[in-house]
Order: sequence, then structure tokens, then C-alpha cells
Amino acid sequence: MQEPPRDEPASSAGPAPAGAPARTAVPPRAAAPAAIRALLPRLEGALPRQELVPLAQALIRARTVNPPGGEAQAAAVAVPWLQRYGFDVATYEPRPGRTSLIARRQGAEPGPTLLWCGHLDVVEAGDPAGWPHPPFAGVLDGGRIYGRGAVDMKGPVAAALAAAAAVARLGGPRRGQLVLALVADEEAMGRHGAGWLARRGLLRADGAIVGEPTRLHLVRAQRGAAWIHLRLQGRPAHAAVPHLGASAVAAAARLVLALEERVWDAFHPLLGPPTASVGRIRGGDSPNRVPERCELVIDRRAVPGETAGSVRQEVEAVVAEVLARHPGVTAAITRWQWAEPAETPADAAIVELVRAAGLAVTGQDMPEAGTVAVTDMRYLVAAGIPTVIAGPGRPDLAHAPGEFITVDELVQGALFYAAAFAGWLGVAGWPA
Repeated sequence: MQEPPRDEPASSAGPAPAGAPARTAVPPRAAAPAAIRALLPRLEGALPRQELVPLAQALIRARTVNPPGGEAQAAAVAVPWLQRYGFDVATYEPRPGRTSLIARRQGAEPGPTLLWCGHLDVVEAGDPAGWPHPPFAGVLDGGRIYGRGAVDMKGPVAAALAAAAAVARLGGPRRGQLVLALVADEEAMGRHGAGWLARRGLLRADGAIVGEPTRLHLVRAQRGAAWIHLRLQGRPAHAAVPHLGASAVAAAARLVLALEERVWDAFHPLLGPPTASVGRIRGGDSPNRVPERCELVIDRRAVPGETAGSVRQEVEAVVAEVLARHPGVTAAITRWQWAEPAETPADAAIVELVRAAGLAVTGQDMPEAGTVAVTDMRYLVAAGIPTVIAGPGRPDLAHAPGEFITVDELVQGALFYAAAFAGWLGVAGWPA
């Protein structure tokens, strides 16, 4: 799950290069939950259960804190695993150590391409005193695997790798192509990961699952975000005669409240309304001088339907309203960073697939939700790939001290992914 948005917009890049997964003319379709449920005993029996926990531990022990990333360490765990199960693996390194990989396994018959996408980088662990075990030890204790990235998202990556192994053990996809993209740099907005791959046309599919932790809830919409760096310029004066100056700090104080109390025009049924928060403010140079300058950074979360232009226009309107009460203070945006919101329609084939797999595995309809986080989903949607987010683990543990995923969640997530892979692509010898 990502934090700050990046400066440049996502874009896809023309025709797919040689070897890139292309879309198929064969319409994607999901097997019915009953058909997937009939296959579950075979998928469950094919899961490499004894290797799943050690695999997750090995990924956690690969220190891929971003920055600087070093995702090559985690890729070194995943590549031999995928090759062992018959996947063709290509690695990409836009910067030294910033490794992403794309693994492909082709079915015998024509069919759709299904993409699973997850990231290899993690955030800082923080103070080790806040952890019950060392944050990069991957300790198994009481049915829980502890470590930075256990849930966000080395655990879901391990579950997807185990699911890919299960499908391979049953003879591989019957039709189409299964693609796993394990990417760098998601925690810093994917500029050197999914964004880099998407801009080069390397991420192509008929549907995609982003494996962020959702408690196996179905997420088909996510917020976007603008980070707006704003500089207020006032007029200095002696603090004993403040009426002779124009305080940039006073204007900024009013602006903070105006932004956070604003009722924005947009609303989304899964995500609610947009929000705004000021995360950083700095101004003034002396207690006996009216401050002539104040700088702040605004985090404005956007919902699908909003654009960079509409968000900027609304924020500028709030700034103008505040400055009308502070004559002598002006404002200028010095930096604008934008990440698009994203949404996949409720009737998309990938949504039907994930619902069917979830019902088959859990016996219940998957709860549907949106996420306020900014994830790599937006790159895939921008590339024209219908995409949902679904994965094992508690999202509230992401970035938190004492992060963990339970072994039960890991196993259920692996079976869920295997059911989704088989539900769209089939497996050799399965008639559906």
C-alpha cells in the first residue's frame, strides 16, 4: 500500500513488446462457484503447504525497505520458485537493485490472460521495541508469522506463489495464460515498478488481481491522491504592530481548518467523500516578527470521477476564499503530485471471477469494499485492464508495529488464488 503520489501521470505504451502478455479475442469467463468448489479438493491437495510458511519467511527476511528498495533480494527468492514450476520468468531493473519480475505460464488452448500483481518492497519497520520479535526475522509464533511485510505484502505474494505452484502441479492452465508480476517500488508509488512496466506495455491482460491484504474482501475501487505543496507569501512587520504586516502563518492556520472542514462536491458509494488533510506546515523565522512566508503540504484524496484538474480547481477555490480574509497574503502552488483514482465496473468478468472463487473457498459471498489507499491498481486500470484488489490478511496491520499474518490466512489466501486462477484458466484435465 502506497504513501505519496508521484509527479508524472501513468500511461501505457503502445503495442506490447515481444513476449508481453497480449489480450485475447476469446472472451474471459469465470467458472460457476459450484464448478470451482468441485475442483477445490484437487487444488487443496496440490498446494505446497509444507513450503508455504518457509516461503513467506524467506520473503520477509529479504530486507526490501523502500527507500532504497533492494527488491532484487526478494526476487531472488521468487525466481527459482517460479522456474521450478514451469514459469518463464523475465526480470527488469530500471535502477540497480530495483528488480521487478514477470512470470508467465501458457495453457495448451487459446484463452484469456489473467494477471496477479503484488509488490516486493516494504516500509520502514520503525522502533524494534514496538515489535514482539525482530521485524525482519519472520518468526512463527502462535500461528502467526511476524515481520515487516508479513501482510503488506510478502504474505500475499507467498500465497500467490503457492497458488501458482498448485495449478502447475495439476498440469498448468488448460487455456490462456497465467501471469504473475512481482514489482518494485509500490510503497513510493511505483515509479520504478508497476508504473515503469505499464509505461512500456509490459503489463497486458484481460483481467487482474492486485494482492493487497483485504481480509479476502472484494475491492474494486480505490482513491487517488494529490499532494499539493503551497507557499503563502505575506508582508513582514514588527510583532508589536502586527496590523502593519500580513501574516502568512495566520492565513495558513485558517486554510488548514477550511480544507479539513470542507464538504467536497464528489461522493462515491464505496469510498465515500473526498478528504483533505494538511500533513506538513512550516513558517515564520522569529517570535517578534510577523511571518512573511509559510509553506504547507496538503493531502487531498480523490474518488473516481474526479480529475487532477477538478481537484486543483476546488482546492484553489478554497485558497481564494481564505485569502480574501487576509489582504496582503498571496499563494502559489510550488509542486503538484497526482495519482489517479481507479474503479472497475461491478459487472466486469474479473469481478465475477473473484466473487465465484471467494464463494467457493469461504462458502460466503465476498463483502465488497473500496480502499482509501493508493495502490498499483491504478496503473493496471489506466492500461485498460479491469482490476480488483483481494488478498489475505488484515489491512489495518499494514505499516504497523508488530505486523503479522496468520498461517490460516496464508493457506486460505493461497487456496483462494488457486481457485481464481483455475476458475478462469482451468487446469489440465479439468473439463470446465
